[in-house]
Amino acid sequence: MAELLMRGLHKAYAGVPVLQALDLSVHSGEFMVFVGPSGCGKSTLLRLVAGLETLDGGDISVGGTPVGHLPPAQRGVAMVFQSYALYPHMTVAENMGFGLRMAGQKTAQVRAAVAAVAETLQITPLLQRKPRELSGGQRQRVAIGRAIVRRPRVFLFDEPLSNLDAALRVQMRSELARLHRELGTTMVYVTHDQVEAMTLGQRIALFNAGRVEQVGTPLSLFREPANRFVAGFLGSPRMNFIAAADWAAAAAPGPTPGPAHAPDSTLGVRPEHLQPLGLDGAPGAAGTQGASALQAQVAFVEHLGDALFVHATLQGSGCPVALRLAPDQPVPATGSALRLAPVAGQVHVFNPAGRALPRPALH
Repeated sequence: MAELLMRGLHKAYAGVPVLQALDLSVHSGEFMVFVGPSGCGKSTLLRLVAGLETLDGGDISVGGTPVGHLPPAQRGVAMVFQSYALYPHMTVAENMGFGLRMAGQKTAQVRAAVAAVAETLQITPLLQRKPRELSGGQRQRVAIGRAIVRRPRVFLFDEPLSNLDAALRVQMRSELARLHRELGTTMVYVTHDQVEAMTLGQRIALFNAGRVEQVGTPLSLFREPANRFVAGFLGSPRMNFIAAADWAAAAAPGPTPGPAHAPDSTLGVRPEHLQPLGLDGAPGAAGTQGASALQAQVAFVEHLGDALFVHATLQGSGCPVALRLAPDQPVPATGSALRLAPVAGQVHVFNPAGRALPRPALH
């Protein structure tokens, strides 16, 4: 395993910047996830590290050794792609050992390395099959095994699970986490799926338009987003964003004052932290005492079995908001009126530029 450092990286295509003065480090032995929307530069960065794209500026080092000028085979990294890229005429064993054979290793060494990795990946019975005889999950294991046998210092994964069905993605996430624990090798994983990012990453780097918006543990990004982009990207349904003026317009009259905030700010509340008042006949929802009540109207309700998503619009502005409720809570009727309150301490505030400000206090 080795530390991966990226300093001052620049990359442009036809004069259009894709990465601009990017600085990022991945700790030795860490499982780091690059996440962000399509076109944000995360896969380009991975290809730059692998040596599949040329740098326009800056440098990359692996284990303290600059590698930005080296060919891919000399960088100490191995990459697993979204497409399995297996040779159809070769067996699983031949596919896995191909890189070692090209490096001049003896047949006995190649067989031993392939057998050991196949045991780790639990694909030993598949070694004599051809790719056409494998399922999608099995093919992806072979592609991962081909990378492991090279014993790289850094593993690079470029959306390796996106071609698999939902159930198999869950299984493969678990297997990748197990592999990291067993191998202890530095791993960098690119995805646009926030669930993969939150469940796999020891740290997450959230990309947007060629820059890193925030780096940290999954929970730190979720609970303390640095800006509105981070807050809106992580979480499903996404965080509710309510302009200060819209909040004021929807505020119910009465003795429950709202959070203090600047008049040009935007308030953010996650769906699970915006609760209806009085649906169960009680005077309010737990944890919302002292919070501002907002008047809204139910637009529609989604039943997902383990949760209810209530979509509503705020009085005065029509600003859409979503609530996540437990499945055993009373279901408000479409068109009915709601009084909503944020859970105490769970209102985020963003300035006009989108930067997060200190949490607002209740007055």
